[in-house]
Amino acid sequence: PAYLAAYSRMQLQKSKISMSFSALLFGPFYFFYRKAWKPAFGFLAAEMLLAAPTFIEMLQLSGSSFAPALSASALTVLARVCSLLSFLLMLVRGMYGKWLYRRSAASRIRRQSEFPDARQRQAVLRAQGGVSFGAVFLCILLLTLGGSVFTLLLGPDLQALLNAFYG
Repeated sequence: PAYLAAYSRMQLQKSKISMSFSALLFGPFYFFYRKAWKPAFGFLAAEMLLAAPTFIEMLQLSGSSFAPALSASALTVLARVCSLLSFLLMLVRGMYGKWLYRRSAASRIRRQSEFPDARQRQAVLRAQGGVSFGAVFLCILLLTLGGSVFTLLLGPDLQALLNAFYG
């Protein structure tokens, strides 16, 4: 009911803006939960790209041989700019989250006309609709694994660590 009221208000006001605190706070996970795949992957990719300066800074601070040759001042400026852009992205997600979710759901619903049988159409709608805790869990799992792989790149020299470990 809350979404229908927001959608009605958006349609009456001819506006795409309707504040979604869930999208604001939970970021891409909100869209994964709602099965809005395009915004989910889009926002996830944008967040990861905007976190790149922080990752580069971690590589440099740990003395990793994989760290690119950027000056500390340039990296600091880049990190601050990306932090500001990440904040703006968070605001955009919050302001347009319901509209993006509505657009995603509407496109899935429109595709149901491909199924002439009412029972088959209902089954497909039921499968594609609703929410997905599994998608959120899988996203968190993949991000955790990615973070773990990234930590292997930290340190003074990965080859020296491998040689020490494997003798």
